[in-house]
Amino acid sequence: MTREWVKQLVIGEGLCPFAHPVFSSLLIDVSASDELETVTADFMRLLQQVAEADPEQLPTALFVSPNVLHDFDEFWNWVGICDNLLYQMGYEGLLQLATFHPHYRFEGEDEADMSHFSNRAPFATLHIIREADMEEALASISKPERIPERNKQHMRRLGREGLLKAMPALAKSRVFDDHRHK
Repeated sequence: MTREWVKQLVIGEGLCPFAHPVFSSLLIDVSASDELETVTADFMRLLQQVAEADPEQLPTALFVSPNVLHDFDEFWNWVGICDNLLYQMGYEGLLQLATFHPHYRFEGEDEADMSHFSNRAPFATLHIIREADMEEALASISKPERIPERNKQHMRRLGREGLLKAMPALAKSRVFDDHRHK
């Protein structure tokens, strides 16, 4: 479902102008464990794999953990741990993380606001991005600082119905789960 999410929403709805060129080489690594310690170890292995790989062969990767981190606050705390691991492993300045979660919430936005859907994915997901690639991509875009706000506005215009039309499988995912804090 993650590959479909990237294709239909991230690329199809233009949420990330940098995704299409790397889609064919995108590695999606799924940790099927329901133990957070194992998931964290799996993340560390992928982080090392991306850092040591030839950027032409492995430009970016998504790390997906469908069986843990269902609560957004728990996920956000774990992201802090992952950022710290990235630093401890010596990858600061080389790699960075972008975050996606079925119940992603932007601080300061109403919980029901559709803007959250610009960072909602079917499962807890970390995007491992090469900083050099990001800098290069940002240099090629006019006013890249406007991308997050543009995406929020797009999700508001799209609405629930438009989002489900773009990707019907989301209806069966946790993205529309009304029990966000459980």
